[in-house]
Amino acid sequence: MRSQKLCDIAEIKFCTVSLSRAKQQSEPSNWLACANFLAENVVSLNTSESFITPEREWLLQKDDIVIKRITPTFINYIDTIPENIYCGNNLIIVTVKNNVYSKYVAMILNNKIKYISAESSVGAVMKSISRPDLELVTVPIIDYQKQVLLGDFWFKSIELKKKKTRLIELENIKRNYILNQYIRTLGGN
Repeated sequence: MRSQKLCDIAEIKFCTVSLSRAKQQSEPSNWLACANFLAENVVSLNTSESFITPEREWLLQKDDIVIKRITPTFINYIDTIPENIYCGNNLIIVTVKNNVYSKYVAMILNNKIKYISAESSVGAVMKSISRPDLELVTVPIIDYQKQVLLGDFWFKSIELKKKKTRLIELENIKRNYILNQYIRTLGGN
């Protein structure tokens, strides 16, 4: 099995907005910050607006992989995203090239991200990822169909976990509702 460096199979874009050099525009742009990217591949689409003219490379698109540059412990794979949403400071967008399956690369990065951060941050107070360390991450290149199987399995296992969590929440709501109904019928508060 051969491996390739991430920089050879993907475009890596570090998002760094410099307010002092930023151009202003008349219409606001929608932005996501680090806080919008949560564990279990959850992306809060509660965007903020800014009149800063965004760089085209910061535009978030389907199949992109987003990594927090500071203290990363997971990645976010973008399965669906509304139009014209940009990534803000301290986020990294990885766009996989056509010859590799993006969910497969997301799975590999998700498994390696804690180690990349730890190795990249020797002596640092806050763990972070540097461009050279991310570019040199090796991705095992296997048959494309196997990449699809593994990547889809990884993604669907995360989705299943989210649905199980939601089912538990709904069961708790149902149980509390039934208990409250019984208490009311018995004359309690």
